[in-house]
Amino acid sequence: MKNSIKTLMVAAITLAAMSVPSTANAQLGGLMKKAKDKAKEKVEQVVDKKKNEVVEKGKEKAKDAKNDAKMKALETQRPTLPWVMAQDGTYNGFGIEEFVDRMAEMDITEDGLRELRNQLDARFKHNHILEKMNSGPDIDTKLQENIMKENERYWQFYDKISSWTLVLINSTKVTEDADGAVSVSTKGSMMTANKYRAKGSAQGITLVSRNGKYVFATLGGQGSFLNAEDLEGAKKCAKQMHLFQIFTKDTPLLWDEVGEQYSNTKKYMYYNQNVYASAADQAIANNTPENIDYKPMPKAGSMQAKFKSEALAIAKADDPKVIDVVITSNDWDVVMKGLVPERRNIYGYYITQDKLGKKCTERVWTQKYQGNGNYGKLKAGGVGVSADFYVK
Repeated sequence: MKNSIKTLMVAAITLAAMSVPSTANAQLGGLMKKAKDKAKEKVEQVVDKKKNEVVEKGKEKAKDAKNDAKMKALETQRPTLPWVMAQDGTYNGFGIEEFVDRMAEMDITEDGLRELRNQLDARFKHNHILEKMNSGPDIDTKLQENIMKENERYWQFYDKISSWTLVLINSTKVTEDADGAVSVSTKGSMMTANKYRAKGSAQGITLVSRNGKYVFATLGGQGSFLNAEDLEGAKKCAKQMHLFQIFTKDTPLLWDEVGEQYSNTKKYMYYNQNVYASAADQAIANNTPENIDYKPMPKAGSMQAKFKSEALAIAKADDPKVIDVVITSNDWDVVMKGLVPERRNIYGYYITQDKLGKKCTERVWTQKYQGNGNYGKLKAGGVGVSADFYVK
């Protein structure tokens, strides 16, 4: 019995001793398995990340390739290049500035101008699409340079039209003769260019609305009547306005669409170009002597008695049609150059006569300073700043 118990105890102790390393091994095996699983998980995450990066890069490359192909396709499909946007482009030998200046006198049809407008719009819009796509590290610098040069010439063209339009609306010209006498002629919304004015005509012309219709007027707002020569000039100006309409109608809508910046002044001009043209047409149709507003004869100043005969001789030599002069100055207007007099002026009017009555044209007479308090002979000093007007 004792031997049996002893045998059982030995067996139990042996089994217990044997179970210790088995449990430790089991725990170690579990830890190793967890470590392997974690390592495997990390490897899988790295592999998945690499796979995703490869996929994304593939997508980006595919997208870039697609955009590049699209841009290349767009580049080959560029609309007609209008001469205005071409390098050193000319129309029958005329550059942009002269083309715009002479548009009313050139042998070009309105349909031809509309076609040019269509080409300008199409090319300008297409350039902006290409410019947006041509970006990033792989930018095509030659294409970009080409687009920028074309668009620059496009804006030169429209800037010239806007400048001409402003001149048609209002312009001030300052001139100086050989003796240094300065004259300022302010001209209104019509016949601002000398080529559109009768030779010797000094009348500034604008447009005013009378009883719901536009008529010609002086810059002071007095109703006026144009002679045959000046009327022809007005007709050319009106034609110029109508031709500008072709290029200005709804142009700001295109600029808004492509995100271009432009001044509110230009926007106003382009939206209202048709108003100017229609008003000019009305004034031409309504050009009658009945539109004239007569003013009182200017009052003579105290310089009249001393200088009238001399001023009249100068006036008749300048314009044989002059029948009289009125000097309105009461004293000399001394023009200084620093602390030294340069000249002195008196002011007044040439009086001419036509079938509509007596017409006053403002003039300046001047004496150049010669030093030691002395001045030279009285000479014509140019036109004044006001427009011609008829007197009762």
